[in-house]
Amino acid sequence: MFARRVRAGFEAQYEDWLRGISQASSEFPGNQGTTVLQPSGDRDEYIAITQFDSAENLERWLCSSERGSWLAKLESITLDHEEVTSLTGMERWFTLPNRAMAQPPPRYKSAILVLLGLYPTVMLLDPVLSSLLVALPNPLRVLVSLMASVIIMVWFVMPQLTRLFFRWLYPRHKPRLTSSE
Repeated sequence: MFARRVRAGFEAQYEDWLRGISQASSEFPGNQGTTVLQPSGDRDEYIAITQFDSAENLERWLCSSERGSWLAKLESITLDHEEVTSLTGMERWFTLPNRAMAQPPPRYKSAILVLLGLYPTVMLLDPVLSSLLVALPNPLRVLVSLMASVIIMVWFVMPQLTRLFFRWLYPRHKPRLTSSE
């Protein structure tokens, strides 16, 4: 995630710059797209969320001369240097598509929310899978159960719990953000 405040009157130039650098990054291996959140409410910075399939591919882009030349074009447009946050692990479970956070929630809150989602998921899934997988050896049953639990958690349970507990996870954040590409 890259956050920048733009000088008044330079918003159109900055948005052109964002389109250009997003296009340039899309040509790098492993790029999975960029989402831009425009300033809104009490948040005065633009936030660009660029995703790569691996830390190595992200690092290639961050260290590239092409990115360096794009960054050099910003000096007269932005008020400050970029604030970069990299989410690489489970903290991505606690983000929503139209909301960007500068910092992940505290670990104890993440742990509580994972437990709150995982316990009922496993308890409901276990009886169903146990009867369906009874013929499989135990290590394979556990693997299938874990795969099903992770899929359910990542795509269904955690997004819902994050929405439901958003104000608790991010008490100082104003929840209204606008998304555009």
